This record gives sequence, C-alpha cells and structure tokens, in this order.
Amino acid sequence: MRSLRFHLTLITLISLACLVWGGARFLKVYKAWDNANNELQRSLSIGDELQRARFANFNNEMLRRLQKTRSDVQPKERRDRMSSIIQSYSARDLETLNERIRDFLKAEKTFFAEKQEEIRGHQYEFLRSIAIALMGPTLGLLFILYVVRKRVLRPLDRLSRRMMDFLIDRYSFQFAEPERNELGDLQRTFNSLAQRVVNTMDELKTLDQAKSEFLSIASHELRTQMTSIKGSLSLLGSGVIGNMDPSCMQLIKIAEFETDRLIRLINDLLDLAKIEAGRLPLACHWVDWHESLNTTCAGLNGLAQSAEVSIQVDPFQKCEVHMDRDRVQQVLTNLISNAIKFSPKGTTVHVTTGRAANGALLVNVRDAGPG
Repeated sequence: MRSLRFHLTLITLISLACLVWGGARFLKVYKAWDNANNELQRSLSIGDELQRARFANFNNEMLRRLQKTRSDVQPKERRDRMSSIIQSYSARDLETLNERIRDFLKAEKTFFAEKQEEIRGHQYEFLRSIAIALMGPTLGLLFILYVVRKRVLRPLDRLSRRMMDFLIDRYSFQFAEPERNELGDLQRTFNSLAQRVVNTMDELKTLDQAKSEFLSIASHELRTQMTSIKGSLSLLGSGVIGNMDPSCMQLIKIAEFETDRLIRLINDLLDLAKIEAGRLPLACHWVDWHESLNTTCAGLNGLAQSAEVSIQVDPFQKCEVHMDRDRVQQVLTNLISNAIKFSPKGTTVHVTTGRAANGALLVNVRDAGPG
C-alpha cells in the first residue's frame, strides 16, 4: 500500500493541475471573448462610418478613413465588400455607393448577430472555466480532509488508546496488523518498544524476587547470629563469670544496646512487603532528646577514637520529642559516622540542636572534612 505522503502529494498535484488548466482555459476564453467584443464594437463603428460616408461630400479625407477601416476588417468577404464601397466612393457614383452600403450593412447585421452569439458562448465557457478552476482544488481539499480523517486521525486515536492502556497496565498485543504507511510504522515502533518494556519489567520482577529472597535468607541468618551475640552479652552483664570493672560493664551495656537495635533493623528487613508498599510503620512515642542523642554518640565513641576524632554535642534545652527512636537514631548514626569517616585526624565533629520557625527540631552535624 502506498504511503500517506504519496496520497497527499498526488491529491495536491492533481488539484494544482486542475487549477492551472482551469486558469489557462480561463485566460484563453477571456482573450477570445475580448476579441469578439472588440469585433462587435468595430462593426458598430464601421456602420457609423459608412453612414457618414453616404451623406458626406466626396473628399480625400473620407476616402482615407474608409481605406483605413478596410485594413481592420475581417474576414475576406467583409473586406471585399468594403473594397467595392471604396471603389464607388472613389468613382463618385452616389447611387452605386448607397446600394453597396445597404448590402454591406445588411450583411453586417448577420455578422453582428453571429458575434453576439459567439460572445454568449464565450461567457458560458468563461463561467465554466472558473468553475473548473475552483472545483479541482475544492474537491482536492475535501478529499484530503477525508484521507486525513480516515487514514491519520482514526489510527492516531487507536494508537492513543493503546498507549493509555499501556500506561494503566491494560496493554494487549492482540491487534490487527498495522497498515503499510507512516502511521503503521509508528504503531509497529510503539509495539516493539512496549514489548521491550514489558520484557524488561518481567526481568526486573524476577530480579526483585531474587533480591527479596536473598534479603530474607540473609536477614534470618543475621538475626540468628545477633541473637546469639545478645545472649552472650547478657550473660556477661549479669556477672555469671564474676565481678567486672565498671568501665567494662559500661561497654557491655553499650554493645548490648546496639545489638538490640541491629536485631530490630534486621526484623524490619524481613518485612519487605511493607517496605516495598511504602507503608513502613513508625513506632512513635515521647523520647528524651538529650538521652537519645547522647546514647547515639556514646555508641560511636569507639569509631571516633579509632579515627582520632572527637564528638562534641553542643548544649540545648531539655525537651521531649515524639518520634520513632530507632529510625531517628539510625539517621543520626549514619550522619555522624560519615562525618567521622571524612574528618581529618585531631578534629572535632559538632552535633548541634536547634529550632525551626515552625517549631520543628533541627539537628546539624558539622565536620572539618572536604565537601
């Protein structure tokens, strides 16, 4: 099947050809009509000239005018009759002149009637040429509108509906073969892209399922090990192996606290459905901010000492915050540990607490590292 571009170009060329042909015919008919009208006017002027010659005295001026008139007369029969009139005028034969003038005027009436009929025919051809010149482009425009509506707008509407179905996960590949034209190529391109997207989505779903299974297995194994570590720390803290130095007991309590937090984080990893659905529950309750912040910083002292960096918590008024302690502590741990990691040795990481204009709590972690 030929392309839409070919059809539209063909229709346009045919319309232009009709317009050019009609315009050329219009000019030709107009020229013939103008010539016939001039002949008609000339016939009237010749009749007036002969009437003046009939009643004028015989003189050279009138003879020259009659000769000039004869040079413009067509066809040969009229010119011959005009020549006989000039001969009678030159011979100063008034009787013969009047008779020949009457014969000429009688024949001229027939010529006049023929020219009038010819002019009416030209007028009809004139109107028909205009109609043909306008009808071609008009029909071409109507046909173009028909082709655009049937071959362009309707396929675009179907393609738009398929795209919308694809966006709302209702896309189906059960459809008729697209036409062999530009819009059909667009339809086939969209089908190929949609198929590739669907295949990619299937692959992503497979990879996501594998990731979920890996996280589930890894989290289960980690929780088992962390539970064992927590049990061992609890035994140490209970004094089962004897009395321990207070500083050691403090370190054991910190390790036990961090172990509990890691176990809670691992439990959250097991709840992948809630995480993927964006509905991760927050266990919010009122917490002493200073206690939570100091506990977080104490848990990072070991990392800070290894990096030869100190942590300084700037003073802030005592307050309680309604929050999920584990989530906020997780965020603070990430921020402060990154600050420690990128701080030069011998520097200090400052943790500052403030208030926003809307009453919210602002926490600023500032280090001396790059960036």
